[in-house]
Amino acid sequence: MAKIWEPYRGYTRCRRYTDWITRSCFRSIRIEGMERIPHAGAVLLAPNHCATLMDPMLQLLLRPKREPIAFGARSDIFAKPRTARILHWLRIVPLARERNGLAEVAKNFEVFDEIVDCLDHDIPFCMYAEGTHRAERGMLPLKKGLFRVAKMASDQLGKPVYIYPIGTCYEDFFRGQTRVRMRVGEPMEIAEEFAKRADKPEAEIYRELCEELRERVIALIGEPIERRHDRRGLRLLLSVLSLPLFAVCAVGALPIWLPYLLIMRGMKDKAWSLTVRFALHFVLPLFIPFDIGFQRLLNDYRELLADMR
Repeated sequence: MAKIWEPYRGYTRCRRYTDWITRSCFRSIRIEGMERIPHAGAVLLAPNHCATLMDPMLQLLLRPKREPIAFGARSDIFAKPRTARILHWLRIVPLARERNGLAEVAKNFEVFDEIVDCLDHDIPFCMYAEGTHRAERGMLPLKKGLFRVAKMASDQLGKPVYIYPIGTCYEDFFRGQTRVRMRVGEPMEIAEEFAKRADKPEAEIYRELCEELRERVIALIGEPIERRHDRRGLRLLLSVLSLPLFAVCAVGALPIWLPYLLIMRGMKDKAWSLTVRFALHFVLPLFIPFDIGFQRLLNDYRELLADMR
């Protein structure tokens, strides 16, 4: 099987499509600080994790020339060989969590070697240091695996290894056609961070680094994205005039929003909401314009009603 850093046939073409699908799921995507991420070098991306597969789809946009980014994902989704091959083609490697047992966690060291190899070939690796996701603002306490990989890469490669904190802020975790903001912060160079704490035990160094990175990401997430509250009269008039268009869009978007409702009804983890929308856009692209109109107008109506109460 090819290495995750190697060029794949069809990858760039697939990225053109998936990047377009990602953008179709939101009213706007604002990215700040993207220029900080270099095009070469050993780079680890460390974002918060709150919207399952939608998060990595957004992080791919940090490479505007469709250059690859590799990812880590929980190991249990690699159980089926066919699924594992597809995930590997997407440059995703399995990372076991403590809940999977010590035997599975021990396999992470083999994956760490693959990640170091990836960094050595100038392919950024994105790792969700919380170890899980939740559809809430903020960030859970971090696992030290990210820093273990960074330290291993620094020792083996003999070159700087940078960790870039990324704060992703969703206007809404469950509704389509809302806004999202990503901010890239100043990097942490792992050798420098260890040198500053050379007098401390290794376990304490990892604890401090996890807390510092967590604070940086929370600061980048920032304040909630504000929605507009002005011009209620004009918005009311436009809402009334747009009702026929809304009806047309609702009918045209039926193949998307009806399966979405049925799928989400059977899912306990509602954090998959945006990912399900992405998947339906991916397989039903002809209906995307109708779904965009339907979701945007529906959101406008909801916000107007909330303001008029």
